[in-house]
Amino acid sequence: MMEWVTTLFDSRLFMRINAILGFVFLGLFVYYYFSKEGQDERGRRLIAEASLIAYAALFVILNLFAYTIPWCMDNTVRMANGLQLCYTLFLFIADVALWILRKIR
Repeated sequence: MMEWVTTLFDSRLFMRINAILGFVFLGLFVYYYFSKEGQDERGRRLIAEASLIAYAALFVILNLFAYTIPWCMDNTVRMANGLQLCYTLFLFIADVALWILRKIR
């Protein structure tokens, strides 16, 4: 299992795919921000709540990532993949929280 994770995090292709996913998730969040629904008071409140949830998740993600720093420092691609994965997870959580909050309220 560890060899598979090491091979995945040493891959530049995984880094590119991860970066593309990060840009897609960022684009979805920005799209909602500038949409008609995101411009009213309800939409602003949903964006604020989703951002707060994502910020709390970022705190947890980066604290978990801190435990892998010695392993990530062996290779620069591995370190870049780890940081990109944190960013992508943060944006994914923000988008999912926004989607769930839109369905609930």
